[in-house]
Amino acid sequence: MSILCNGLTPLHLGFDKNIVLATLARGDRVIATALDDSKLQYIVDQGDRALALDVTANDTEIKKVIAEALRFYGTIDILINNAPFLFGGSIEECSDEEVYQQFNTNVFGVFRILRAVLPHMRAKRSGVVANIGSACSWTGIKTLGIYGSTKFALAGLTLDLRTEIEPFGIDVTIIEPGSFWTAILARALHNRIARINADEHEEKQPGDPAKGAQIIVDVLTKTGGCAGKTILSRMLLGKDVVEIGDMPCCKQTVANSIIGLHW
Repeated sequence: MSILCNGLTPLHLGFDKNIVLATLARGDRVIATALDDSKLQYIVDQGDRALALDVTANDTEIKKVIAEALRFYGTIDILINNAPFLFGGSIEECSDEEVYQQFNTNVFGVFRILRAVLPHMRAKRSGVVANIGSACSWTGIKTLGIYGSTKFALAGLTLDLRTEIEPFGIDVTIIEPGSFWTAILARALHNRIARINADEHEEKQPGDPAKGAQIIVDVLTKTGGCAGKTILSRMLLGKDVVEIGDMPCCKQTVANSIIGLHW
């Protein structure tokens, strides 16, 4: 099985590296991409492939990289989109450029990768697409409003995409982790207020990224504890996500949906 992990970060502290390691442990093949592929030497050292890929590049450049990835193993069975860009700050003070940068990476970048990979999966009538979202798309988190809105948009994109390409034998899901120590707050750009908020949570997240990554790989490959199970369209992941259902905003969303049935 060949898995394309898109958007690995140089810190190697989050889901990205752990997903790669869990995949390699299964004996599967990995094609990893990052803005700077020199940071992925640990993957090359294990006999797999690493490519430089900027998800904000134009379609032509991205399709060239995907074509090169396909030349390695002849197929992409699973695509994992995980190229997060986070700029902390209150919504009212974020500039157009700061908002655009986050949407350009977290949403538009996924569009570009999908346009390059989906024709291959449709042609072979099989495949799995997994977009990594965030539990923060279910409820607001102060100073992460723009980041959360990109993940909310990604969830909508994923759900609609599933209806379009499921008939071609392609599974589509969005995996929405809760709080995991992935260093995303540490590497994010912050103003003073956002930095204070981030410092309150840094290294206190309850989730173990290695365990979370193993679950992700099991889900997408339908192995381990997920053997024989259907890949759901939307999956929350982590110790703290069970609290989301108890949040007033989520209860109100469910209530409104039920009321809407009677309109």
